[in-house]
Amino acid sequence: MLKIQKMLVGAMARLDETMVMNLVKQGLQMGINPYVLLEEIRIGTDRVGELYSKGEYFLSDLIMASEIFKDVLTLVNQDRVVTAVVSYPTVIFGTVEDDIHDIGKNITTGIMRYNGFDICDLGVDVPGPKFIEAIEKYNSRVVCLTGLITEAFDSMKNTIALLKEAGLRSRTTVIIGGLVNESVKNYTGADYWATDCTKVNELCRNILVNNKRIMQSS
Repeated sequence: MLKIQKMLVGAMARLDETMVMNLVKQGLQMGINPYVLLEEIRIGTDRVGELYSKGEYFLSDLIMASEIFKDVLTLVNQDRVVTAVVSYPTVIFGTVEDDIHDIGKNITTGIMRYNGFDICDLGVDVPGPKFIEAIEKYNSRVVCLTGLITEAFDSMKNTIALLKEAGLRSRTTVIIGGLVNESVKNYTGADYWATDCTKVNELCRNILVNNKRIMQSS
């Protein structure tokens, strides 16, 4: 089983879609937890992002990685046996205004949907008022703002300021994701920051199900 997981990471990093799909099918047949397979795909996608940042991959490669992940998610969901799951309140996601990067967001929302979360994905280049509308519409307690460029930091900060103006900040937990860290969290006024879907999943579960806040760690 471990061999398949390691091979999945490499195949995804090479953007070998045929190999990725075959390995996922083998993993499912062997009874490997689908979430484990999705996590290996995520790690491989992270490597694609690293190669892109080094100039070895291009935008088209990032798009291809996103498409492969979508195909894997479809395959995994087809194989899924639906059982009683926890009903999570809606979590709002969106790439903030002035940013159109969405691969990490799409992977995170895909995995969270698989885990039973109800997701409202507003898309990319989302202005602050759209987040406010969605939070009010779904009575959401968690909003995830994502961005991969420095201009996104001001958009995140402005969106959080709008939450305060609308009287929603005290009841809304804000998680920022993408190219972020503790300094960006402090600058924007967010509650948490995360750079991978596992962390976002954990944060949302603790906030919405266990009704508790956890200490942020870098």
